[in-house]
Amino acid sequence: MQEVIVEKRDRVGRIVFNRPAMKNALTPPMLDETMRAIAEFERDDDVRVVLITGAGGSFTSGGDLKFLADLTQKKPFEIRNSVYTYFAGTAKAIKLCRKPTIAAVAGPAVGAGCEYAIACDFRIAAESAAFCETWVHIGLMAPLGGMFLLPRLIGLGRATDMLMRGTTVCGAEAERIGLVQRCVPDEQLDEAAMALARELADGPPLALAAIKEGLRRGMESNLNAEWEFNLYAQAMLIHSDDYAEAMRARTEKRKPDFKGKR
Repeated sequence: MQEVIVEKRDRVGRIVFNRPAMKNALTPPMLDETMRAIAEFERDDDVRVVLITGAGGSFTSGGDLKFLADLTQKKPFEIRNSVYTYFAGTAKAIKLCRKPTIAAVAGPAVGAGCEYAIACDFRIAAESAAFCETWVHIGLMAPLGGMFLLPRLIGLGRATDMLMRGTTVCGAEAERIGLVQRCVPDEQLDEAAMALARELADGPPLALAAIKEGLRRGMESNLNAEWEFNLYAQAMLIHSDDYAEAMRARTEKRKPDFKGKR
């Protein structure tokens, strides 16, 4: 059985963690496949959006328990250079992907699973979704970006509670505090996530990529630098075929057909 299912549908690249009997617990080979899939989707012009989800009513319960236990036998440099090649590498691949990313979350999004969900641009949660930064319960910290991203998503106080106490935030509460964009009944999760993915896939690829880069830079930069960068990026977008198509569509009172051509 494939532990990671990779497929394309309606200009959406789907990555499905597929170890349902283990609540989609993650191993380095699974994450290697995930990174490869993201890289392939980035190269594929027929893919406009990347959607990540899990099979069997779980997003992912985080690192595989046997794998985590075996880490006690590894030296620090082994952990940093081999283990986190996959775990941190996947978080970076998701966050730095030029195309919009969506996490469709049902059931546990725990540890690395929580970190991967918040690395996505959008999160759609089922009512059963349970986000938890469990690292503190095993004497660790969240190393994959959560300590940077969570305070920016839900505020310092709530992020501190999740990170230092390992508290769980479930679907409806996650929507209330802004951790997810939308919470839906479990049976509607795939439909809701694909509806968002199709909406984004119909959008202008170049502009969405520029917005994504601008948002990421803005979290790490200063306003004056962002003004300079954004003016340059905007000039490039205005020179693109997508902008010309949008202007024609407005004149002709129709929906634009964006191609992502410069």
